[in-house]
Amino acid sequence: MKASETTLRNLLEGTKQFQIPLFQRPYSWKKENWETLWEDLMSLYLNKVQGFYFLGPIVTQQESGTADGISPFIVIDGQQRLTTLTIVLAALRNCLRKSDPSMAQEVEELYLINKFKKNDDIYKVLPTQEDREGYKSIIQSKKASELKKEEQIYEAYKFFESQFKKLEPDEEKPLDYAKIKAILLESLVLVNITSDNNDNPYLIFESLNNKGEELTQADLVRNYIFMKLPAEEQENVYKSEWLPLQESFKKKMGQKEYADKLTNAFWFYLRKDGEAVSEKAIYQAIKKRFDNSAKQSDKPEIGIKDELRKLVQFANYYQRLSFENEEPDPKLRRWFKRLERLNFTTCHIFLLNVYHEYEEKHLSIADFETILRYLESYFVRRWLANVPTRTLGKVFDNLYKQVQEKNPDDLVSGLRDVLISFDKSQRWPDDEEFRQGLINEPLYSKISSVNNRVKLLLESIEESLTKERVDFEKLSVEHIMPQKSPLRKEWQKMLGDKYSTVHKKWLHTLGNLTLTGYNSELSNNPFDDKLILLKESNLTLNQYFRKLDVWDEEAIKTRAEYLVNIAIKVWPR
Repeated sequence: MKASETTLRNLLEGTKQFQIPLFQRPYSWKKENWETLWEDLMSLYLNKVQGFYFLGPIVTQQESGTADGISPFIVIDGQQRLTTLTIVLAALRNCLRKSDPSMAQEVEELYLINKFKKNDDIYKVLPTQEDREGYKSIIQSKKASELKKEEQIYEAYKFFESQFKKLEPDEEKPLDYAKIKAILLESLVLVNITSDNNDNPYLIFESLNNKGEELTQADLVRNYIFMKLPAEEQENVYKSEWLPLQESFKKKMGQKEYADKLTNAFWFYLRKDGEAVSEKAIYQAIKKRFDNSAKQSDKPEIGIKDELRKLVQFANYYQRLSFENEEPDPKLRRWFKRLERLNFTTCHIFLLNVYHEYEEKHLSIADFETILRYLESYFVRRWLANVPTRTLGKVFDNLYKQVQEKNPDDLVSGLRDVLISFDKSQRWPDDEEFRQGLINEPLYSKISSVNNRVKLLLESIEESLTKERVDFEKLSVEHIMPQKSPLRKEWQKMLGDKYSTVHKKWLHTLGNLTLTGYNSELSNNPFDDKLILLKESNLTLNQYFRKLDVWDEEAIKTRAEYLVNIAIKVWPR
């Protein structure tokens, strides 16, 4: 590798193109980065810093060009600052068009475009596919209404455009654009490191980025896959396989969160057949799989593409399990939403294989629903029996393999047999343990996600009691014996001498909870007042109160027994 100091002028002059490869992350500089760069420029502009200002390294690798074409360079490191600097030049050019059209033309034709080239060869910097259209629209100087405003590159442009329109700091006069142009092109010093044409650009990139500490593991997976593919196939495979998957996750999660969710999809994919993979080792494990596929195929690229299709296929299954409206079948969609509300997503590891069986027509939807019913019962019974959840990851890593070994011809029976065989910390609580937990354990808490589970529990009991559709969105969990302490005198009298002990023990238990649309009206009121509204309720769950006139410890326990008998049928074992 050869290193030399250079200015932005020397870097960009000539018929060159700096190409940002697929293995680079999209443009990600934020306002704080832009502000720092602008402050550095202003320090030079106001002569607070004399001479040159070191901006950092640009690592490139020269590719083979043609006599009448461009000289292409792959940008291995430094793409964020290089892209940003050309955006600054584009903003400067646009501001110069009114005051000095000749200088504006000079900035464009010498430092932003290759004037006599066509198509994408015209651009001095060519970002990754994800950023390309937004960047091109800025360099083409399209009208503001035509720019792709949703991209971070547009935000960068708007920031620098606004800075150029401000007055000089501490002065009431416009900025000297010619002076800023000279600073940008002559005073900002970069170290241009050029690697040998035989070096692997991805391996250099991976090393410079500290083995993935700054990149997400999903970034590293993408990078490695496309590094393994021949250059002429990268674009097509990216557009047909990777980009649709990435955009699908982005649409549901947003720009910032999608990479973590996609990484989790890869993690579950790796674990679905029993392989124990640490969350920190996702990239290494996938890299190993792709390497093995490449070795086992007549042509390495065929193995890579086959493995990628499989990864994308299961990541799409993961989306159907994880994102409520992604699943086309309403029955399955209902079950997936329930698992999400229970925060029981660890089972997705197992369900990836089940979904594949379903997709391949080896499993009916009725059997799929039975499997989902068993899984939900396994979780709900454990939750209400207060069994620790820390073993669930290990359970679901190995579950599909165990079910296949138990009964390879019947996934449903095999699953039930395996779940029932579990003991100790992996157990599926029996009816008696489930009963005791439901009656005695406090369910309601200060944590909203836990209370969403409690609401689902009560909704499920209600649905089992009636065939009528109920709009649960308008209902909330209500405590019959109120939460507020100290209790009103009417409640103290009804609960008896040990009212404080009764209140503490039974307040958040199943027997004292119901669903109503009158939460604020019921509030801390005496039981007689609450009873009027409960008796008027259309919920079958609340018809129970029509025969009551007292709410004490015995009444709470009796109702809990009644609800438990229903719950055992709702979540069978």
